[in-house]
Amino acid sequence: MPPTRRQTHRQRLWRVCVWGALLLGLSACSSQSRKTSVNLDPTHPRYASRECQMAMSRAQLHDTLKQSRLMASPVAVLLTGGAWFLPVLAVNAGLDAADHLEASDISVDCGGPETPNATIAKDVFMGVGFGLGVGK
Repeated sequence: MPPTRRQTHRQRLWRVCVWGALLLGLSACSSQSRKTSVNLDPTHPRYASRECQMAMSRAQLHDTLKQSRLMASPVAVLLTGGAWFLPVLAVNAGLDAADHLEASDISVDCGGPETPNATIAKDVFMGVGFGLGVGK
């Protein structure tokens, strides 16, 4: 039996919403490592050091990971009917913690302040809480 006009409209609307959400999510995201790299003081003597430049180059990895998980996480949860919600949330929290730790290392390598572990933990837990609130 062919789909009714109403079903076809719903499917089209659902696709538009999914693609819109993906594009919106990708357009406004950057990792904490990237944000830290952009906000560094280029006049600091350690900014030109090899350690600083190598640390800043690692921010691209965290950008790629963040963009990938923004697309993959909702798909994994939806395809499993919600069964993977908590594991996906835990993996995202772990990757978020790694990103924040890397951002702190970038700051230190480039002459900036180290982010305290308590602040990193608070930011990660806030992100997890936000993820629970929006169903990430």
